[in-house]
Amino acid sequence: MSTARAAVLNAIREPLSVEPLAVRDPRDGEVLVRLAASGVCHSDLHAITGDLPMPLPCVLGHEGAGVVEAVGAGVRRVQPKDHVVLNWVPFCGSCWYGSAYMARDVPRLIDLYRAGKLKLDELITRRYKIAQVNDAFAAMEKGEVARGVITS
Repeated sequence: MSTARAAVLNAIREPLSVEPLAVRDPRDGEVLVRLAASGVCHSDLHAITGDLPMPLPCVLGHEGAGVVEAVGAGVRRVQPKDHVVLNWVPFCGSCWYGSAYMARDVPRLIDLYRAGKLKLDELITRRYKIAQVNDAFAAMEKGEVARGVITS
């Protein structure tokens, strides 16, 4: 079992704490991803303010990008070392909301980004280190940041 640092919400309207947490191996159907960056997301802000009730404590930072570290039994779509993008919308692969074209579109977007033809970095308003996670959410709540990114 390894450890990872995570932004943890322990109480409503209280600062997040960056804590080392034990990370177990993935179970059946699960994927372990080492996040390189996580979005400063409004749904996380709603959890912090209590507008989106969550069982506490909880780890925030569900939108992001990283590399697959390990996969559980039965996982077929990704394998260790694959680069992945995470979103709060579960991907079923067959409905319009989950986009039946994700398998085609996401690799195309990544290729465009790597070729310098998709300027995603220009859309980021501000970058924060994980230790600045509370500053990131405070700036979002004040309307100072539209698209923030947290890195390790």
